[in-house]
Amino acid sequence: MNARLRSSNAAAALLVWVALSPVTQATAAEPTAQVIEFYAASLGHYFMTAFPDEAAMLDQGIIVPGWVRTGVTWSAWQSPGDSPTAVPVCRFFGTPNVGPNSHFYTADPVECAIVKQNPGWTYEGIAFYIEPALLGACASKTEPIYRSFHAGTQVSDSNHRFLPDLTMFQKMASTSVLEGVVMCSPLSSGQIQNDIVRLLEQSTFGPTDALVAHAGAIGPQAFLAEQFASSGSFYTSNKYVPAIGAANYCPTDPDPTCPRDYFSLFQLQTDFFKNALTNGDQLRQRVAFALSQIFVTSGLDINQAYGMAIYQRTFLDNAFGNFENLLTRVTLSSVMGQYLNMVNNDKPVLGVNPNENYARELLQLFSIGLWELNLDGTQLLDATSQPIPTYDQPTVEGFAHVFTGWTYPLLPGMTQQTHNPKNFLGDMTEVASNHDTSSKSLLGGFVEPANLTMDADLASAIHNVFMHPNVGPFVARQLIQKLVTGDPSPQYVARVATVFNNDGTGTRGNMQAVVNAILLDPEARGDVKLDPGYGKLREPVLYMAAAARAVGTQSDGVYFGGAGAALGQNLFYSPSVFNYYPPDYVLPGMANVAPEFAIQNSSTFINRTNFANTLAFGTIAPLVTYPGATGTQPDWSVLQALASDPNALADKLNGLLLHGIMSPAMRAGLITAINTVAASDTLTRARTAYYLVVTSSDYQVER
Repeated sequence: MNARLRSSNAAAALLVWVALSPVTQATAAEPTAQVIEFYAASLGHYFMTAFPDEAAMLDQGIIVPGWVRTGVTWSAWQSPGDSPTAVPVCRFFGTPNVGPNSHFYTADPVECAIVKQNPGWTYEGIAFYIEPALLGACASKTEPIYRSFHAGTQVSDSNHRFLPDLTMFQKMASTSVLEGVVMCSPLSSGQIQNDIVRLLEQSTFGPTDALVAHAGAIGPQAFLAEQFASSGSFYTSNKYVPAIGAANYCPTDPDPTCPRDYFSLFQLQTDFFKNALTNGDQLRQRVAFALSQIFVTSGLDINQAYGMAIYQRTFLDNAFGNFENLLTRVTLSSVMGQYLNMVNNDKPVLGVNPNENYARELLQLFSIGLWELNLDGTQLLDATSQPIPTYDQPTVEGFAHVFTGWTYPLLPGMTQQTHNPKNFLGDMTEVASNHDTSSKSLLGGFVEPANLTMDADLASAIHNVFMHPNVGPFVARQLIQKLVTGDPSPQYVARVATVFNNDGTGTRGNMQAVVNAILLDPEARGDVKLDPGYGKLREPVLYMAAAARAVGTQSDGVYFGGAGAALGQNLFYSPSVFNYYPPDYVLPGMANVAPEFAIQNSSTFINRTNFANTLAFGTIAPLVTYPGATGTQPDWSVLQALASDPNALADKLNGLLLHGIMSPAMRAGLITAINTVAASDTLTRARTAYYLVVTSSDYQVER
């Protein structure tokens, strides 16, 4: 029997109730009860209880055998006096031979009264107390509890499930009816802080004690607002060098490190890590890094430091702007022009057609992908259940003809040429005589009219791409993957894509609104994620930066560039336009999409451990040939002050590095390891404990 019995009278009663107890009111104390979920495989049913003796009885499996814990737990109140806004949760069991062989719970007083009158259900009393939900909304310092209904093949088979994890809730959609938020679980202060740590893992290069305290004091939305307004990171690699190569240029330059500083991305990598470790505009840097892995260029092809620095600055400047403008800036970049052959790409001459490289990658990798998508990122299928291509060869050719007539920017003091000499000091410049002014066939059957100016032709083509319905889900999914989880649910993608399509003010492509939606989505927030497929491997750059930030590391950034290469991610040296790893990589033998695992192997795994060992126990001295070098020095003072108490040290590392998910077994092993070091040697104790945590799978796989 489906217990979705809420009526308009029930909604009205809730409105009156909540009017007396506003949803903005914080709970008065720490939660006093824990709801534990059990599952009986023989029945295919879920059951939950907040009574410790009942849970213990089920654990023993003697009186009522066959029930096991699922790992799903959430907080509640033991009595009505524990919170001024607490409401009772009615518990029912299906009446034998009439109703379902399962339990049902409701915090809605009207729904409770209706079910009491239903002969298919027997009222068993109050299960626990909880905070109310008003039309799917929960108060601050609470989390939503979602209810689903599985009908089964007959009445006795039906069962409800209650979950605090929206991802798990979404994944039951194929077998259950999703009934929405039905109650709100009060959060402890520890749970609230753990969610703040998770937010910082997603929106910065790693939590620090100071940032946890600050973000916890002002709350997630205020913290993100600060980050959206923050800027300041820049790259110092700005010295122009001619494109004649280090072998020809450096003999005339007195700098003995000329090849390294000007014809490699060493300085750019160094600046990146210095910024990531200490600068305040953390979210801007994180999003810029994510965008750089979508709009890929590579130092393997373009090794002039100043050029790549200018290109990467594009993402810092446009991280929270409009996606259409970002597409334009990338398209006009002389670095991208060199990398994907748009620069000096001329109109057809004597049967030689324009280069199609940039046109193809703009569509496939930068904006819409290969196949038509639903709003939720799943493939749109035709009448024969086959995927539908987003474009064809004539469309690629049409865009290739749009992207003709652009050359390198003009160097100061030089005269404009048909093909200017290579330089990356700005956007490409137009040469109208080399541009194809004929009409072009673009996406969706749109035909670009003939005789447009180059600027107008380009703007119209970019807008044609920008307005394609694939762009929202295409961008949403990849940014969710980069910031939150590698295998987001289609519903998560759809919610973010909806914001991309319209930020609430009628604006399409507002990247600030998109990032805000990603980070505040219910599938992103919460102290613990229970779905086993949730999360992502920390890619090397993020792994190194977060591990270093956790212990207040001061660094000139030099060490991390080389270390990243050993871990499989040589920063700004992507092996191809397809990035270091593909967004659709599936773990071998499993169904989970896990992009970062594409560059995880036995060698890189060992090198991760070596990195952590060097950071924890080694000495990272200054590079003598790098002006102003300071080396890299973690600050062990906070952990060292706790090291005499193994429990306190474990708690600190659990909170800051693992947002409270350390298992009892891991904690016991960690404390044993700490105790093997003399209590008087607090520094080694601190380093040992830190090393063991950052090399653990619980840390390396961010959840």
